Order: sequence, then C-alpha cells, then structure tokens
Amino acid sequence: QDLRNYVILNGKKSTDINGLIIQSLPPVSKPLMRTNVEEIDGRDGDIVTNLGYAAYSKTMTVGLHGDFDFTAKNISYNEFACAEYDLYVNGNCAAHVSLKLPGEHNVYNSLAAFAAASQLGIQPEKAAGSISSFTGVDRRFQFKGEVGGVKIVDDYAHHPDEIRATLKAAVNYPHKKLWVVFQPHTYTRTKAFLDGFADALSLADAVVLAPIYAAREKNTLGISSENIKELLDKKGCECYCFPTFDEIENFLLENCVNGDLLITMGAGDVYIIGEKLLGQ
Repeated sequence: QDLRNYVILNGKKSTDINGLIIQSLPPVSKPLMRTNVEEIDGRDGDIVTNLGYAAYSKTMTVGLHGDFDFTAKNISYNEFACAEYDLYVNGNCAAHVSLKLPGEHNVYNSLAAFAAASQLGIQPEKAAGSISSFTGVDRRFQFKGEVGGVKIVDDYAHHPDEIRATLKAAVNYPHKKLWVVFQPHTYTRTKAFLDGFADALSLADAVVLAPIYAAREKNTLGISSENIKELLDKKGCECYCFPTFDEIENFLLENCVNGDLLITMGAGDVYIIGEKLLGQ
C-alpha cells in the first residue's frame, strides 16, 4: 500500500464545508492526479467523480462540529495560535494532540493526517507524536523574525480561501495591529478573484498592496492592484497601494510599531520585503 491509493476530498454541499471524506481506493496503475468531485454527501459518501470506480473499500469522515469518524474536541489555542485538542476516533478519545502550526485549518489538516495514518496501520498514539512535532514548511505562516518589536511572518497564500485561513489564524497570534502586505499573483487570477481578494483581505487591520506579480503573463486585461484597493476602500478598510517594494518598505518602517504583526503574503517574491526589513 502507499498513499497514492487514498484520496482526501472536501466534504461539501453548496458552499458549506462540513468536513472531509477519505476514500480508500482499489490499487491503481497510475498515480491519482485528479478527482473532479462535483458533490459529496457528508455522511454516506455518495460521490460523483470521473474515476470510474464502482465501489470503494472504506470511507472515513473527518471534521469538526458534527458526527465524524475523526474529530477534535476540547480545542484551545496557545499564545501563538497553535491548537491543542483531544482526538476522538469513532467516538472514543484516542490521543491528545498539541500542534506547532497555527490556525483552525491546521486542525483539519492534522485530522486528515490521522485518518490517512490509520489506513496505513499506524495507531493514533504513535501518529500523535509525529503530528505534534511537525513544525511546517517554508512560506506557510513562517516566522521570519522581529525588528523594532514588530513580528514578521511570511505566507504563500494567493487564493482568497488561503488568505482567509491565514488571517483567521493570525487573529489568535499576539499582536496589536495586523498588517498584510499582499502581492497578487498573475493578472488573470487577480481579475477572476477580485471580489474574493477584497473580502478575505478585509480581515486584516491594514492592507498594503504591491504590484501584481506577472509570472508568465502580460497585462492584457487592464487590471492592477488598484482595483483591489478600490473594493477595500468601499468596505472602509485601511488600505495602501505602492508601485515599488522600496516604497512599501519605507512606509512600513514609518508606520508599524512595537507589538504589531506584519505578514507578507503571495506566491511571488513579496517575501523579499520582510527579509529586507530584517536586514537579511
């Protein structure tokens, strides 16, 4: 067995995410690349996919605030927004977990990891040790350092849902004012998610927008970071937009104060701003 024979799917109806469903698949000759899920019924596992399999050997549900095979109870967060909880498997307390990653989304991630581990025959107590010691990867709420009492974090989020999850995690992180320096990624993505970006970024106390990271594209759409700023202004959010990193760095040096939290966010090279502020 290997993990390519398992698929983790968002359990959702409409826009309400109820949890996750993990399906144990028959052995496949090629790695599973895509599921194209249209709808999942949260408990009975009815799935519409393009996989062509008539039956699955096992279904497990993962989630919070409901009847799930793997769930977390008695959740609390420490001063760095990292969760601690009791893992329940099939209604029984199976382990105590202390995450080193911030945010509720990482509670969901850890539950999915427990479910996948169980399919490989790893007991919850043993899996808890590894999951509790996992400190994450670069550019996912990565603490970069502190300057003048301002904590600087970098995050790769470049989709509205990712931005929202990161900022919700940041709410529980110690700070006076939450600053986000966001660099939109590509012109087509910015245009497609314009409203979503504005809604998600509005969770921050103040937003500083960098120019769009073009990557492979040319701006044939007439879109810019100013379009996001216009929507944030309408929401009454504190928002600034600058054409260069140098201007952003100077602005932050003048306006961020001791106790603030600054997150550089995006899939481009926005992390450079934080590193320059730290003298790295």
